[in-house]
Amino acid sequence: MSADRNTVVRVRAVPVGIPTEADFEIAEEPMPVLDSDGTVLFRATHMSLDPVMRRYLPATDTGAGPIGGTAAVGDIAMAAPPPPYHPMVGAFVGEVLESRDSRFLPGDRIRGGHLWQTHHVVPGDCVQPVEHDDPLEELGLLGMPGMVAWCGIRVADLRPDETFVVSAAGGAIGMLAGQLAKAAGARVIGIASGEKASYVVDSLGFDAAIDRRATDVGSELDRLCPDGIDVYFENVGGDVGRAVFDRLRDHGRYIVCGMAGEYNGPEPQAGPPMRPVLRKRLRIEGFVVYDHFDDLPEFRSQIREVHHSGEIHYRYETVSGLAAAPSALGRLLRGENRGKIVVELD
Repeated sequence: MSADRNTVVRVRAVPVGIPTEADFEIAEEPMPVLDSDGTVLFRATHMSLDPVMRRYLPATDTGAGPIGGTAAVGDIAMAAPPPPYHPMVGAFVGEVLESRDSRFLPGDRIRGGHLWQTHHVVPGDCVQPVEHDDPLEELGLLGMPGMVAWCGIRVADLRPDETFVVSAAGGAIGMLAGQLAKAAGARVIGIASGEKASYVVDSLGFDAAIDRRATDVGSELDRLCPDGIDVYFENVGGDVGRAVFDRLRDHGRYIVCGMAGEYNGPEPQAGPPMRPVLRKRLRIEGFVVYDHFDDLPEFRSQIREVHHSGEIHYRYETVSGLAAAPSALGRLLRGENRGKIVVELD
């Protein structure tokens, strides 16, 4: 990364399935400059990687962009996936280099931005000061993944002694959702893959976990939840979601957070049947985190307190350099990550 150049990751091809390094290119461009009052120039030091980024890549004619025409990355809303040769989108922590906004001074640490590049010029209204020294927490536990988990538990209206199942349990959202459900008095079952299935039980205190690649999810759910499931926190969709749906109890809740297992396919997989929704009086509810931004201060205060007290645990995987981001995104979409992935750009 050159000190006087802007390193940019651009989309160069429409991915087929899980994106590969060949779908991107690394470019060196002139540094962006401040061109109006109320803006800041910052150098990114850390970037978040999230499965939903797959939805912002250009799609084939049979693929789909963000549902409903909009989607969120970090703290921004995207109107559509970027065309080829457009920079990828993401969320960053960085350091202010120049400012035409009186709220920010050179050297301030901020969170914001939205393109996979090392330097950003953005309106001051679109960035937030970093409140502590840990950039990983800003992009993970106290960032959008953490808030998504926190909001989802509230949407679920979880009650003590209920059975709570969460997919992608070892990921950035599932790790926290399961722990919050456990703290609320629920019996928590995680669905993950490989080492992450052991991790959520041994390190996070889940009651049990299912390795979705080594066992049959439906059979394991029958063994672990013989009386059915009260709440399902949906992160992946597809066959996993269907297996849980079929085992929801009367008055169960199916909380749709994401569909990461379907992001790489050319078209959505078949959804759950509707007749059991009526018969079991189920509640199916989707939620989007930017509908809950008014609750951000409450979320950060609560999660910071329980994390610092040792009640909540959270792990990160870091990769070095912006050029490593495309490969890391592919690993994330294959479920090969171990916790929240953050790219270190320093």
